[in-house]
Amino acid sequence: MARVAVNVTGIGMLNALGIGRSTYWHQLLKATPGIAPIQGFDTDKYASNLGAEIQGFKAKDFMSPRFYRRLSRLSRLAVAASIEAIEDSGLEISDQNRHRIGVVFGTAFGSTNQTDAFFVSLLDHGPQAAEPILFPDTVPNAPTSHVAMYHRLHGPNSTFCQNHLSGECALAYGLSLLEQDQADVVVVGGVDELSSILFHSLDSVRALKPIHRQRPLQTSHFPTGKGFIPGEGATCIVLERTDVPTRQPRNTYGTVLSLQLTSGVSNQGHYEVDGKAMAEGLRAALKEAKLDAREIGIIGLAANGVDELETGEALALEEVFGPQWHQIPRLPLRYFVGEFGSGGLLTAATILLSLAEGTVPPTVQGPELTGLAGKSQRFAPVKKEPLVAGMAIGSTFGGGSACLVVAKQEE
Repeated sequence: MARVAVNVTGIGMLNALGIGRSTYWHQLLKATPGIAPIQGFDTDKYASNLGAEIQGFKAKDFMSPRFYRRLSRLSRLAVAASIEAIEDSGLEISDQNRHRIGVVFGTAFGSTNQTDAFFVSLLDHGPQAAEPILFPDTVPNAPTSHVAMYHRLHGPNSTFCQNHLSGECALAYGLSLLEQDQADVVVVGGVDELSSILFHSLDSVRALKPIHRQRPLQTSHFPTGKGFIPGEGATCIVLERTDVPTRQPRNTYGTVLSLQLTSGVSNQGHYEVDGKAMAEGLRAALKEAKLDAREIGIIGLAANGVDELETGEALALEEVFGPQWHQIPRLPLRYFVGEFGSGGLLTAATILLSLAEGTVPPTVQGPELTGLAGKSQRFAPVKKEPLVAGMAIGSTFGGGSACLVVAKQEE
């Protein structure tokens, strides 16, 4: 984490629950399911027909056609999220400060749609006649570059691709830039898209949860077992050092106290089952944040319906928080928006919204992270509660995990 005090002053997002921070929060509090039969492409030949798609996004609602017409859908989503976040923070960008504002994004695979389209044009027409306009967006760092170009930001610019920890890795690097005084403000984001080629690839490696439905999937009946349900989204948060005297943020959602990234032992394509490394990360994050486990009022889970991940996460929580760990409000956000590379950043943003609003969204009750086979999961209703601190947990294949601790800004 950054040794200098760092506040989150702006949040922007687009995902299966809605376009924009307010719509998303309203739908989450209503426990609206974001996972439904996929409409964007045909899924008849696959093991699943479910996904969490962004519905109703129009780039023209955020930027001019002159800017977005050559951008991939992924870059359009990233720029749209950054526009909302920067406007939310009240950050005024000028020639005096643009060189001190960085951009860091995480994405698991970049623009899979654009990459696939370019590759097909290459196969169909050969190198001399391949579509050149498609090529720039085949690299994963395109969304990050387009965000910087749109806002004319001249600070550090980086992209991280770390599977389902891509958002957390981007956040960690953004914090390090502030700690090293390479920037005063960092726009940290994560963006991933649900495309036909990605869905085909996940099906080929049997990563999809094998289930077909005709209606949206209710979170209270989330299926257990193997495989996850993919989603898509763009999330952006504005990080600011608190020791810049000329800046008075419009909003402050909370303070980042700690972020720990850890790695355990697991087989390829599997999660850490015993939760040992994850527990070490949780303990280290609490220690660095100088908080007792009892001060954590809400936890954003990594849970995504895969048994081995949720088993390991439960073991880690019990080891760190004790036998009463299941009494802490826990939000399995991926039950609502699916699993995607930068989903952890959306979880972090949601925990920050909970702190700022003093509201606990629908959270799971009892010692099970998911419902037992054939039974429904119990969710606690929304409640108002003055929260002091919250935690967001992330995990990915190969044993990697992350733990972020944030606190409400002191008056």
